Amino acid sequence: MACTRRKGEPVTSNSFMEKSSHFFKVILPSSLEEKKLEIPQMFVKKFGNELSDIATLEVPNGRVWLIGLTKDGTKIWFRDGWHDFVQYHSISVGYFLVFKYLKNSTFQVLIFDSTACEIHYPYNAVKSKLQCNADNSKSKHENKSKMVEKAEINESDYENKRNFLALLKEMGIYLPIKCRFVSKKDRHRAIHIARLLKPRNPSFMVFLRSHSTIEHRVSVPVKFLDKYLCRNSRTINLQVPDGRVLCVKIKKSTRGGFRLQQGWIKFSREENLKQGDIGIFELIKMKDFILKLSVYPATAKFTDNLIL
Repeated sequence: MACTRRKGEPVTSNSFMEKSSHFFKVILPSSLEEKKLEIPQMFVKKFGNELSDIATLEVPNGRVWLIGLTKDGTKIWFRDGWHDFVQYHSISVGYFLVFKYLKNSTFQVLIFDSTACEIHYPYNAVKSKLQCNADNSKSKHENKSKMVEKAEINESDYENKRNFLALLKEMGIYLPIKCRFVSKKDRHRAIHIARLLKPRNPSFMVFLRSHSTIEHRVSVPVKFLDKYLCRNSRTINLQVPDGRVLCVKIKKSTRGGFRLQQGWIKFSREENLKQGDIGIFELIKMKDFILKLSVYPATAKFTDNLIL
C-alpha cells in the first residue's frame, strides 16, 4: 500500500531538500562542442549561492574530479576540466548524467549510456567509495554505520580525538598525520576556527609547531595531494591574507606527500608566524592550483561566533 501523508501533517524541510538536490542532464551535440555543461536554472535558483568556483564530482569508482564553474548572471556551467571528465568516461551524444548534490559544492555523479544502462567506470586504484560489485551489501552496511556515527557527533565531541577527526572530515578539511596528535585545547581551537571559516572548497589545516616556525616548512596531507594535486607538480600558488599570490616551491617528503618550502619561508618570516598558530589552506582555483591561506594566531581568543 502506498504511504500517504496525514491531513494537516507538514512536509519536512529535510524531505524536500532531499528530493530537490538531484538533477540530470542529457548530453547534446552542443554540450560536446562547447566543452561545457549548464546546470539547470531551478537548481541554480535553490543552491547557486552555495556553489564556489570549483565543484567536486565523485563517481562510483572512487575517483574525485575538480571542475571549474563559470558563472554568468543566473547561469552556471561546469567548464574547466569538464572536457577531460567527458573524455575520460567516453561520454557521447545521448548519454545522460544524474547529479546528486551533497554540500560544499560536491556532487555524486552517475553516468548512463544511450541504452539507459549505467556505464562500466574506468578502473581506479583508489578504493571505490560506492562499491558496484558483490560486496555492495557490505558497503551499504558500512556507509550506514558511518552515517549513524556522523549523526551522533555533537558540538562537545571534538574533545574525543576520533570524533574531532570525523568532524573535520565532514567539513572537507584534511589534516597532516602529525597534526592528528594534538591536545584537547588545540582540538577545541581547531573546531571553532573551522566552523567560523566554513571553507566551501577542499581544504587542509596545519598546526604550526617548532619545526614549522624554526625550519620554516609545513607538511601537506598526503590524501589531499592524492586527490587534488598532480604528483609531478613542483610549485603551488598561495594566496596570503593580504591578497598577494606567492609561488611556493614544494618538495616531496620521504614519508609521502609534500612540504611547502621556498616562498613559504619568506612569508612565515615576514608574518612572524609562531608556534601554536593554526593555518587553513583552501583550494580556491583549480586551474592554477591556488590555495588561499587563513592564519589564526595562538593568542586568539574566542567568543561564541568571533575570533578576537
